[in-house]
Amino acid sequence: MERTTRALGELLEVVTALRAPDGCPWDRKQTLADMSRYILEEVCEVQDAIADSDGLPTEAVCEELGDVLMNVFLSSVIAAETDAFSLADVADGIREKLVRRHPHVFGDVKVDDVDGVLEQWNAIKAEEKRHREDGNPAGRASPSLLDDVPRGLPPLARAYEATRKAAGVGFDAADPDGFIDKLEEEIGELRELLECDGDRADAARVQEELGDVLFSAVNLCRKLDHRPDDALRRSTRKFSDRFREIERRLGDLHGATLEQMDAVWNDLRSRRK
Repeated sequence: MERTTRALGELLEVVTALRAPDGCPWDRKQTLADMSRYILEEVCEVQDAIADSDGLPTEAVCEELGDVLMNVFLSSVIAAETDAFSLADVADGIREKLVRRHPHVFGDVKVDDVDGVLEQWNAIKAEEKRHREDGNPAGRASPSLLDDVPRGLPPLARAYEATRKAAGVGFDAADPDGFIDKLEEEIGELRELLECDGDRADAARVQEELGDVLFSAVNLCRKLDHRPDDALRRSTRKFSDRFREIERRLGDLHGATLEQMDAVWNDLRSRRK
Protein backbone atom coordinates (compact mmCIF):
# COMPACT_ATOMS: atom_id res chain seq x y z
CA MET A 1 0.00 0.00 0.00
CA GLU A 2 2.86 2.40 0.79
CA ARG A 3 4.36 1.93 -2.67
CA THR A 4 0.94 2.43 -4.30
CA THR A 5 0.28 5.63 -2.33
CA ARG A 6 3.71 6.99 -3.25
CA ALA A 7 3.34 6.11 -6.94
CA LEU A 8 -0.10 7.71 -7.21
CA GLY A 9 1.12 10.82 -5.42
CA GLU A 10 4.09 11.15 -7.74
CA LEU A 11 1.84 10.71 -10.78
CA LEU A 12 -0.41 13.48 -9.51
CA GLU A 13 2.63 15.73 -9.10
CA VAL A 14 3.70 15.08 -12.70
CA VAL A 15 0.23 15.71 -14.12
CA THR A 16 -0.13 18.90 -12.04
CA ALA A 17 3.24 20.10 -13.36
CA LEU A 18 2.09 19.49 -16.93
CA ARG A 19 -0.88 21.81 -16.34
CA ALA A 20 1.18 24.50 -14.56
CA PRO A 21 1.79 27.91 -16.24
CA ASP A 22 5.28 26.76 -17.20
CA GLY A 23 4.12 23.26 -18.08
CA CYS A 24 3.34 21.58 -21.40
CA PRO A 25 1.43 23.76 -23.92
CA TRP A 26 -0.52 20.76 -25.22
CA ASP A 27 -1.58 19.56 -21.77
CA ARG A 28 -2.50 23.10 -20.72
CA LYS A 29 -4.75 23.44 -23.76
CA GLN A 30 -6.91 20.39 -22.97
CA THR A 31 -10.46 20.71 -21.62
CA LEU A 32 -12.81 18.19 -20.03
CA ALA A 33 -14.59 17.95 -23.39
CA ASP A 34 -11.27 16.93 -24.97
CA MET A 35 -10.61 14.42 -22.22
CA SER A 36 -13.86 12.57 -22.81
CA ARG A 37 -12.60 11.58 -26.26
CA TYR A 38 -9.12 10.65 -25.05
CA ILE A 39 -10.46 8.51 -22.20
CA LEU A 40 -12.64 6.56 -24.63
CA GLU A 41 -9.70 6.05 -27.00
CA GLU A 42 -7.44 4.84 -24.19
CA VAL A 43 -10.09 2.43 -22.87
CA CYS A 44 -10.38 0.99 -26.38
CA GLU A 45 -6.61 0.49 -26.42
CA VAL A 46 -6.89 -1.39 -23.12
CA GLN A 47 -9.49 -3.63 -24.75
CA ASP A 48 -7.15 -4.27 -27.68
CA ALA A 49 -4.26 -5.12 -25.36
CA ILE A 50 -6.39 -7.53 -23.34
CA ALA A 51 -7.70 -9.18 -26.51
CA ASP A 52 -4.17 -9.51 -27.91
CA SER A 53 -3.01 -11.13 -24.66
CA ASP A 54 -5.97 -13.56 -24.56
CA GLY A 55 -6.99 -12.06 -21.26
CA LEU A 56 -3.60 -12.36 -19.57
CA PRO A 57 -2.10 -9.49 -17.49
CA THR A 58 0.77 -8.59 -19.80
CA GLU A 59 3.14 -5.63 -19.83
CA ALA A 60 1.14 -4.12 -22.70
CA VAL A 61 -2.06 -4.27 -20.65
CA CYS A 62 -0.25 -2.59 -17.75
CA GLU A 63 0.97 0.20 -20.03
CA GLU A 64 -2.48 0.86 -21.50
CA LEU A 65 -4.08 0.91 -18.05
CA GLY A 66 -1.49 3.52 -17.12
CA ASP A 67 -2.66 5.69 -20.02
CA VAL A 68 -6.24 5.46 -18.75
CA LEU A 69 -5.12 6.34 -15.23
CA MET A 70 -3.19 9.35 -16.49
CA ASN A 71 -6.28 10.63 -18.28
CA VAL A 72 -8.37 10.26 -15.13
CA PHE A 73 -5.74 12.21 -13.19
CA LEU A 74 -5.52 14.91 -15.86
CA SER A 75 -9.31 15.28 -16.00
CA SER A 76 -9.42 15.66 -12.22
CA VAL A 77 -6.64 18.25 -12.24
CA ILE A 78 -8.49 20.25 -14.92
CA ALA A 79 -11.65 20.21 -12.79
CA ALA A 80 -9.72 21.20 -9.66
CA GLU A 81 -8.46 24.36 -11.37
CA THR A 82 -11.99 25.78 -11.14
CA ASP A 83 -12.65 24.22 -7.72
CA ALA A 84 -15.31 21.97 -9.28
CA PHE A 85 -13.86 18.76 -7.83
CA SER A 86 -10.46 17.22 -7.19
CA LEU A 87 -8.85 13.82 -7.54
CA ALA A 88 -9.56 13.31 -3.84
CA ASP A 89 -13.25 13.97 -4.49
CA VAL A 90 -13.22 11.42 -7.31
CA ALA A 91 -11.56 8.82 -5.09
CA ASP A 92 -13.80 9.56 -2.10
CA GLY A 93 -16.90 9.37 -4.27
CA ILE A 94 -16.12 5.98 -5.77
CA ARG A 95 -14.96 4.59 -2.41
CA GLU A 96 -18.22 5.61 -0.77
CA LYS A 97 -20.22 4.17 -3.66
CA LEU A 98 -18.39 0.85 -3.51
CA VAL A 99 -18.98 0.53 0.22
CA ARG A 100 -22.64 1.52 -0.16
CA ARG A 101 -23.26 -0.97 -2.96
CA HIS A 102 -21.49 -3.88 -1.22
CA PRO A 103 -23.37 -4.26 2.08
CA HIS A 104 -22.65 -8.00 1.85
CA VAL A 105 -18.95 -7.15 2.28
CA PHE A 106 -19.00 -4.00 4.42
CA GLY A 107 -22.28 -4.64 6.27
CA ASP A 108 -24.48 -7.41 7.61
CA VAL A 109 -26.42 -8.28 4.43
CA LYS A 110 -26.15 -11.87 3.22
CA VAL A 111 -26.24 -12.91 -0.45
CA ASP A 112 -25.89 -16.44 -1.79
CA ASP A 113 -24.39 -16.01 -5.25
CA VAL A 114 -23.48 -13.67 -8.11
CA ASP A 115 -27.14 -13.30 -9.13
CA GLY A 116 -27.93 -12.15 -5.60
CA VAL A 117 -25.13 -9.60 -5.73
CA LEU A 118 -26.37 -8.20 -9.04
CA GLU A 119 -29.97 -8.00 -7.82
CA GLN A 120 -28.86 -6.13 -4.73
CA TRP A 121 -26.57 -3.82 -6.76
CA ASN A 122 -29.39 -2.88 -9.13
CA ALA A 123 -31.80 -2.26 -6.25
CA ILE A 124 -29.31 0.07 -4.56
CA LYS A 125 -28.67 1.90 -7.87
CA ALA A 126 -32.41 2.37 -8.36
CA GLU A 127 -32.77 3.80 -4.85
CA GLU A 128 -29.87 6.20 -5.44
CA LYS A 129 -31.52 7.33 -8.67
CA ARG A 130 -34.83 7.99 -6.89
CA HIS A 131 -33.05 10.14 -4.32
CA ARG A 132 -31.36 12.18 -7.07
CA GLU A 133 -34.63 12.72 -8.88
CA ASP A 134 -36.42 13.71 -5.66
CA GLY A 135 -33.74 16.31 -5.09
CA ASN A 136 -34.02 17.81 -8.57
CA PRO A 137 -37.38 16.96 -10.15
CA ALA A 138 -37.91 20.15 -12.18
CA GLY A 139 -37.77 19.76 -15.92
CA ARG A 140 -37.02 16.05 -15.88
CA ALA A 141 -38.60 13.75 -18.43
CA SER A 142 -40.31 10.58 -17.29
CA PRO A 143 -37.61 8.19 -16.04
CA SER A 144 -36.76 5.18 -18.19
CA LEU A 145 -34.79 2.02 -17.57
CA LEU A 146 -32.66 3.07 -20.52
CA ASP A 147 -31.55 6.29 -18.79
CA ASP A 148 -28.72 4.29 -17.22
CA VAL A 149 -27.27 3.37 -20.62
CA PRO A 150 -24.57 6.00 -21.33
CA ARG A 151 -25.15 7.85 -24.59
CA GLY A 152 -21.39 8.06 -25.11
CA LEU A 153 -20.95 4.29 -25.31
CA PRO A 154 -19.73 2.96 -28.66
CA PRO A 155 -22.81 2.03 -30.74
CA LEU A 156 -22.43 -1.75 -30.43
CA ALA A 157 -22.04 -1.55 -26.66
CA ARG A 158 -24.94 0.89 -26.31
CA ALA A 159 -27.26 -1.35 -28.35
CA TYR A 160 -26.21 -4.35 -26.25
CA GLU A 161 -26.87 -2.55 -22.97
CA ALA A 162 -30.22 -1.18 -24.16
CA THR A 163 -31.46 -4.66 -25.13
CA ARG A 164 -30.11 -6.12 -21.89
CA LYS A 165 -32.03 -3.55 -19.85
CA ALA A 166 -35.22 -4.28 -21.79
CA ALA A 167 -34.75 -8.03 -21.41
CA GLY A 168 -34.42 -7.56 -17.65
CA VAL A 169 -38.13 -6.68 -17.44
CA GLY A 170 -39.24 -9.45 -19.80
CA PHE A 171 -39.08 -7.65 -23.16
CA ASP A 172 -37.28 -10.60 -24.68
CA ALA A 173 -37.87 -13.56 -26.98
CA ALA A 174 -38.04 -16.98 -25.36
CA ASP A 175 -35.15 -18.44 -27.36
CA PRO A 176 -32.53 -17.45 -29.97
CA ASP A 177 -34.75 -18.63 -32.83
CA GLY A 178 -36.93 -15.55 -32.38
CA PHE A 179 -33.92 -13.30 -32.84
CA ILE A 180 -32.66 -15.26 -35.84
CA ASP A 181 -36.10 -14.85 -37.42
CA LYS A 182 -35.98 -11.11 -36.68
CA LEU A 183 -32.50 -10.82 -38.19
CA GLU A 184 -33.65 -12.62 -41.34
CA GLU A 185 -36.70 -10.35 -41.50
CA GLU A 186 -34.52 -7.22 -41.33
CA ILE A 187 -32.15 -8.56 -43.99
CA GLY A 188 -35.19 -9.27 -46.16
CA GLU A 189 -36.41 -5.68 -45.77
CA LEU A 190 -32.98 -4.36 -46.74
CA ARG A 191 -32.84 -6.67 -49.76
CA GLU A 192 -36.33 -5.63 -50.85
CA LEU A 193 -35.41 -1.95 -50.61
CA LEU A 194 -32.27 -2.42 -52.70
CA GLU A 195 -33.99 -4.63 -55.26
CA CYS A 196 -36.91 -2.24 -55.73
CA ASP A 197 -35.02 1.05 -55.79
CA GLY A 198 -31.50 -0.05 -56.72
CA ASP A 199 -29.09 2.88 -56.99
CA ARG A 200 -32.02 5.26 -56.46
CA ALA A 201 -32.65 3.94 -52.94
CA ASP A 202 -32.95 6.77 -50.43
CA ALA A 203 -29.73 6.97 -48.42
CA ALA A 204 -31.53 7.61 -45.14
CA ARG A 205 -33.77 4.56 -45.62
CA VAL A 206 -30.81 2.35 -46.51
CA GLN A 207 -29.00 3.54 -43.39
CA GLU A 208 -32.07 2.83 -41.28
CA GLU A 209 -32.43 -0.69 -42.65
CA LEU A 210 -28.72 -1.36 -42.17
CA GLY A 211 -29.06 -0.15 -38.60
CA ASP A 212 -31.99 -2.52 -38.02
CA VAL A 213 -29.88 -5.42 -39.30
CA LEU A 214 -27.00 -4.52 -37.00
CA PHE A 215 -29.32 -3.97 -34.03
CA SER A 216 -30.96 -7.37 -34.55
CA ALA A 217 -27.52 -9.01 -34.74
CA VAL A 218 -26.51 -7.32 -31.48
CA ASN A 219 -29.71 -8.53 -29.82
CA LEU A 220 -28.96 -12.08 -31.00
CA CYS A 221 -25.45 -11.80 -29.52
CA ARG A 222 -26.95 -10.73 -26.21
CA LYS A 223 -29.42 -13.63 -26.23
CA LEU A 224 -26.58 -16.08 -26.88
CA ASP A 225 -24.56 -14.48 -24.04
CA HIS A 226 -21.81 -13.07 -26.24
CA ARG A 227 -20.64 -9.47 -26.32
CA PRO A 228 -21.09 -8.16 -29.88
CA ASP A 229 -17.85 -6.18 -29.78
CA ASP A 230 -15.93 -9.33 -28.75
CA ALA A 231 -17.55 -11.34 -31.55
CA LEU A 232 -16.85 -8.62 -34.11
CA ARG A 233 -13.29 -8.16 -32.87
CA ARG A 234 -12.68 -11.87 -33.31
CA SER A 235 -14.13 -11.89 -36.84
CA THR A 236 -12.12 -8.80 -37.77
CA ARG A 237 -8.95 -10.45 -36.56
CA LYS A 238 -9.79 -13.56 -38.60
CA PHE A 239 -10.44 -11.43 -41.68
CA SER A 240 -7.16 -9.56 -41.16
CA ASP A 241 -5.15 -12.78 -40.79
CA ARG A 242 -6.64 -14.24 -43.96
CA PHE A 243 -6.20 -11.03 -45.94
CA ARG A 244 -2.54 -10.85 -44.91
CA GLU A 245 -2.10 -14.42 -46.13
CA ILE A 246 -3.64 -13.43 -49.48
CA GLU A 247 -1.09 -10.62 -49.67
CA ARG A 248 1.72 -13.01 -48.78
CA ARG A 249 0.75 -15.50 -51.46
CA LEU A 250 -0.14 -13.12 -54.28
CA GLY A 251 2.18 -10.20 -53.61
CA ASP A 252 0.96 -6.86 -54.93
CA LEU A 253 -2.83 -7.20 -54.91
CA HIS A 254 -3.30 -4.29 -57.30
CA GLY A 255 -2.39 -6.68 -60.10
CA ALA A 256 -4.43 -9.62 -58.79
CA THR A 257 -7.92 -10.55 -59.92
CA LEU A 258 -10.89 -11.12 -57.65
CA GLU A 259 -10.92 -14.78 -58.76
CA GLN A 260 -7.30 -15.21 -57.59
CA MET A 261 -8.02 -13.60 -54.24
CA ASP A 262 -11.21 -15.63 -53.76
CA ALA A 263 -9.30 -18.84 -54.52
CA VAL A 264 -6.81 -18.16 -51.73
CA TRP A 265 -9.58 -17.08 -49.38
CA ASN A 266 -11.59 -20.25 -50.00
CA ASP A 267 -8.47 -22.36 -49.55
CA LEU A 268 -7.84 -20.74 -46.16
CA ARG A 269 -11.47 -21.33 -45.15
CA SER A 270 -11.29 -25.02 -46.14
CA ARG A 271 -8.05 -25.50 -44.19
CA ARG A 272 -9.67 -23.99 -41.09
CA LYS A 273 -12.52 -26.53 -41.32
